[in-house]
Amino acid sequence: MELAVNVRGPEFDQISRCIPNDHARPTQALDLLEKAGCVDPVRFLDLGCGEGGAVDQARAFFPNAAYIGVDIEGSPEVDARSRKDAIFKTYDGKNLPFKTETFDIIFSKQVFEHIRHPDRVAEEAHRVLKTGGSFIGSMSNLEPYHSYSIFNFTPYGVFRLLEDNGFYIQEMRPGPEGLAVITRQLTMRRLSIGAVYPVIEMAARLKGWDVQMRNYLKLRFSGQITFRANKL
Repeated sequence: MELAVNVRGPEFDQISRCIPNDHARPTQALDLLEKAGCVDPVRFLDLGCGEGGAVDQARAFFPNAAYIGVDIEGSPEVDARSRKDAIFKTYDGKNLPFKTETFDIIFSKQVFEHIRHPDRVAEEAHRVLKTGGSFIGSMSNLEPYHSYSIFNFTPYGVFRLLEDNGFYIQEMRPGPEGLAVITRQLTMRRLSIGAVYPVIEMAARLKGWDVQMRNYLKLRFSGQITFRANKL
């Protein structure tokens, strides 16, 4: 099977070190929390916390976590927040209201596509994360406009945003594929598998591509990209 795309893009040599070779399954940001390498209790920052849904997820991994959520004022998700069992703070969209080296883990699920100053916020996330701490999350790639979204990030874009602001990316993985995310938004149905990843898997079997190459191609056609980075 021949694919019309350039199978190995010019950025591959730069980003290949953080593309895993263990499996090529779609991955959610929460799947990477178990790799954070932190011992409970931890100081946990939910960057772009919205309604606060990650409170329960953080405590499931780290029962004694000191959770703090931060977000701008006035977003639809913040306005919908009703829970009172965690600490929530606001910020100006640029400067995080925390001291340097405060948190063991920063979690940011589908947030940076909504941020007007992504480099500034990434720089701030690096500042408030402890040395050795983990920055884990996901960003939109081929995801349609939603809830005041501004940017989408390619695999190379995720790499540049994090590495240029001091992080060392341990891994980038494909989340749900772009076509599936588009279909979900159009039909308001549960996320489907989609059609692109199966084509990549079929081509991989015919061409003998390894797992890393399958991940690389899926990243390019993913709706969302998950990442795990560290502050060295």
